[in-house]
Amino acid sequence: MPRSARPLLSLLLAACAGPRGAADDESGPAWQDTTSAADTTGTSGITDAAVTYHRDIKPILDAKCVPCHVDRAIAPLALTTYEQARPFAETIAIATRSGTMPPWPPAADCREYLDDRSLSAEQLATLQTWQELGAPAGDPADAPPPPPPPDPIAPDIELQLAYPYRPVQAPDEHRCFLLTWPRDQVSFVTALDLAPGEPRLVQRAIAYLIAPADVDAYRALDEADPDLGYPCFGGPGPGGAGPQPWLGAWTPGGTGGALPAGTGVRVEPGSLIALQIHYRPRADVDADQSRLRLRTAPDVEHPAVVLPFTDPNWVTGLSPMLIPAGEPDVAHDYALDIAGVLPLLYPDGPFVPGGSFVIRAAALHQHRLGTRSALAVVRGGGETDCILEIPRWDLDWQGSYALREPVPVAPGDQLRLACHWDNSIAHQPVVDGAPQAPRDVLWGEGASDEMCLGLLYITAD
Repeated sequence: MPRSARPLLSLLLAACAGPRGAADDESGPAWQDTTSAADTTGTSGITDAAVTYHRDIKPILDAKCVPCHVDRAIAPLALTTYEQARPFAETIAIATRSGTMPPWPPAADCREYLDDRSLSAEQLATLQTWQELGAPAGDPADAPPPPPPPDPIAPDIELQLAYPYRPVQAPDEHRCFLLTWPRDQVSFVTALDLAPGEPRLVQRAIAYLIAPADVDAYRALDEADPDLGYPCFGGPGPGGAGPQPWLGAWTPGGTGGALPAGTGVRVEPGSLIALQIHYRPRADVDADQSRLRLRTAPDVEHPAVVLPFTDPNWVTGLSPMLIPAGEPDVAHDYALDIAGVLPLLYPDGPFVPGGSFVIRAAALHQHRLGTRSALAVVRGGGETDCILEIPRWDLDWQGSYALREPVPVAPGDQLRLACHWDNSIAHQPVVDGAPQAPRDVLWGEGASDEMCLGLLYITAD
């Protein structure tokens, strides 16, 4: 690697880091003992003479890296040309071999998802070989055309922050902005996307749907802060509030934001959207005024809900989700046959007593002490059907994952959620150069609290 590129190796791995070191060990599902990971560094038949930038490397970077690694975006460097990529050939090889880049948290052996950003064994070997050969350019005429951009969602609602906001809390700031739902009749959201006002600041965004009955409590949170919005970390709610359903999530390099075809989330008049933006403040960037873009329909074939799934006793404290100080591996899990409860939870929804439902997308949520988590369906006969497993949890790269094939869930089947945390001294935040002393941790919204939450995008069978 050229001497001038070496300082940026640590910058790339730190500023765009995926899984953190405390959770780097590969592991099985969160309710199982750890298992060894598959080796993905084989050559898969790649030969040295076959690898050049224009023919072999550019297609990989264009498809998997360039959506984030462009000028004036959240990533610290651009990779759109040979001149930009060549100095970082070794950086790219190290980051991809370690699994740090491109960020794709789901376990490969759980389930297939749409818009998968992970690299195949052959792609990994190609990047490695290119670096070992000295990053040859090859013939520009050999380069295939770049992949087409994602289809635009054609939004009919755009909700913008009231005025520019400048984040100041380094290295990360999580802030919620309340956006008023503009429709006076029931609508269904069928796609959601974010247009960052300043892409170099915005690491991630989650839109939470706030029902009309909860609006006053959220308005009070907003009004108590003199600046635009209010600080929020684990979720958007006031202390003691239960988990709020996601309306959708956005990460840099996303693929358009369309929800599964034929589906949509019902939004009542008088609702709010709490838009949580995860900022990475920079001294050379001023302020952000992002826009949430939504496509809606008056009706959909399959009305959907985003089901927050967790043990309610963890939230209320009746059965505390205790993570004792100093413990390096603490686990909690919860299971429930929820099909019969859905008509009670969503009385105006599409679910009927005794009916089945279908899982179409899923997400998991923990805080900074999390190491791994998993969602599964435990069938009435005892077999386990994995829905989503995050073997190396990282709050910075959480997202929602659309299942390539929807999963039906029948009465008698149980949803199962399991989470692990590391509350040892090695996994504590560092202040003034020293890690903070561990303390007992329970469920909560704050940065020093924890959560174990599954979110399921579901429709009736």
